[in-house]
Amino acid sequence: MIANYDPERIRERLRAAQFGRVYRLIHRNHRSRPLDAVPTPSRFSDPAGRYSVLYVAEAVRCGFWEALARNRFTRRRRREIPRSDVESRLVVTIGSAESLQLVDLRGDGPIRIGATPAVAHDANHAAARSLSSATYVNVPEADGFLFQSRFTGHVCAVVCDRAFGKLAILDLTPLVEHVDFLQALIDYDITLTTSVG
Repeated sequence: MIANYDPERIRERLRAAQFGRVYRLIHRNHRSRPLDAVPTPSRFSDPAGRYSVLYVAEAVRCGFWEALARNRFTRRRRREIPRSDVESRLVVTIGSAESLQLVDLRGDGPIRIGATPAVAHDANHAAARSLSSATYVNVPEADGFLFQSRFTGHVCAVVCDRAFGKLAILDLTPLVEHVDFLQALIDYDITLTTSVG
C-alpha cells in the first residue's frame, strides 16, 4: 500500500544535485558492476521490491559508518573490526553525468512534506520505505533523496534505479587503502584485527 503523501509538497522539496565526487562502498564481488543494485531491504528501499536504490555519501568515513560499522561499536570499550571485513570492500568514487532531482530531507524537510522525522534518522525504516514508495510512484521526476547520516551528520543521497544512468564511475579503490578511511580509523580509535586460526 502506498502512503498518502501530497505529491506537490514532495515536489516543493526537489533540489537539483550535481555530484562532483561522492562515495559508495561495495563488496569486492561486485567490482565488475559498481553501479548495480538489486531490491534489498534498506532505509529507502521499496517494501514491495519493485525498484532498486543505491546510496552515496559525501565522505568515505560516512560511507564506512553507514555501510559497515553502523552500530557495532555501541557501548563497546574497544573498537575493533576484522581486517577481512574491510579488505572485502571497495570504495566507488561516483560523479554525475547530469543533474539529479532529489527530494531534500535535510533539516526540516520531512515535516515540510508531511513525514515524520523518522524517515531520515530512525533505526526502523518503515516510514522511509513508505515515503520512498509514494515518491517513486507519484513523483516520477524525483530521482531519489538527500538526507544527513544519522551516524556522522554528513550529507548522503539515495538514488533510484531510474536515475542510475545519470551516474558515472570516477574511481575504484580498496577501502583498506583509501586515505580518508585510514584517517577515520585514527579519528574514531578503531583497530583492525586479524583472525587467528
